[in-house]
Amino acid sequence: MKRLIIAIGLGICVAGPAYAQQCLHGSDETPEQQARRRQAVTAARVVNTIQANQPGSAAKKYLRHDELAASSGSKQRDSLPSFNFAPGQDVLPGWELKLEVTEDGYWFMIKDKTDPCGFAYVSNARGVIYGAEPIR
Repeated sequence: MKRLIIAIGLGICVAGPAYAQQCLHGSDETPEQQARRRQAVTAARVVNTIQANQPGSAAKKYLRHDELAASSGSKQRDSLPSFNFAPGQDVLPGWELKLEVTEDGYWFMIKDKTDPCGFAYVSNARGVIYGAEPIR
């Protein structure tokens, strides 16, 4: 029993400093981080727009990650930031895209890899974009 209590106590001490780190997208977000976050939400909107406007969407057949990358190249406007939808690449510097397609929909997450708190945007075939972060 003493070993269990000691192990739990050590776990709390080890895990504690991870939560003390400064989040990049909190109430004291810098203008630079705010601009990065806005670019990421724009990337999320572009993913939803490409999925909604591609020919298979009426039949609920959505593009896989590699197909999204292939279809997006010619559709980006000059006024938008350049997004890289290729699997295994950052969609924007420091932001990763994870996309999963199911039989009748899709969901994706665009996560800030530089944020110690793990801020991300999440969306699906309904097109609603949510801001997400781990529970602390």
